[in-house]
Amino acid sequence: KIDLSDDNKFYLGERYIEDFSGIKDVLNSEDYVICADGGWDIATELGILPNLLIGDFDSIKSPLPDGIETIKFLPEKDYTDLDLAIRTAVEKGYSHLTVIGGIGGRLDHTIANIQLLSHYDSFFDSLIMMDGRNVCFIIDSEKKDRFVIRRENDSYLSFFSLSEKCTGVSINGVKYPLCDHTLTRTFPLGVSNEFTEKNAVLSIKDGTLLAVISRI
Repeated sequence: KIDLSDDNKFYLGERYIEDFSGIKDVLNSEDYVICADGGWDIATELGILPNLLIGDFDSIKSPLPDGIETIKFLPEKDYTDLDLAIRTAVEKGYSHLTVIGGIGGRLDHTIANIQLLSHYDSFFDSLIMMDGRNVCFIIDSEKKDRFVIRRENDSYLSFFSLSEKCTGVSINGVKYPLCDHTLTRTFPLGVSNEFTEKNAVLSIKDGTLLAVISRI
């Protein structure tokens, strides 16, 4: 079950967030917070004190603080700041990770972050990316073949095939159900569905989907 109330999360931040409402509410005092580059600006605005700062810091506005562990890289590198931060989460052995930010702003960065979401999904029990208005996560048949997604009021629920095709896709508890359907990478049939029940239940036989919950 995808549930933002899970404990033991590792939080990351990037500069662009479309809607800050509710962001601070999902953190608790036991969470380990790492800011990737411009995520420090977000933390500063929300009054969040991170445990670690990481990145090349070529896009931050706020001065770097004293007394917080900082890992700095040269801007000329193969890995993005978010990639480096997620690698750190893997090395520290965290099982639940939420990326705050990473959606919106520059399209190239958004696409890169979705690729990272897909690449690292198998490393975590739960990997979510959110920006206050949107929540997205990966559904992979090799990891699990049935998913229960809690209803979010006033929100759309969309599914996009990241693999060439996703076979045996069934969705219930939504306005437009599917039964043993094949979704392809080049036709967005799964966009803008709506919750009709307390939970949406999805099953998949083979393939990888990107799930997106977007508040209206």
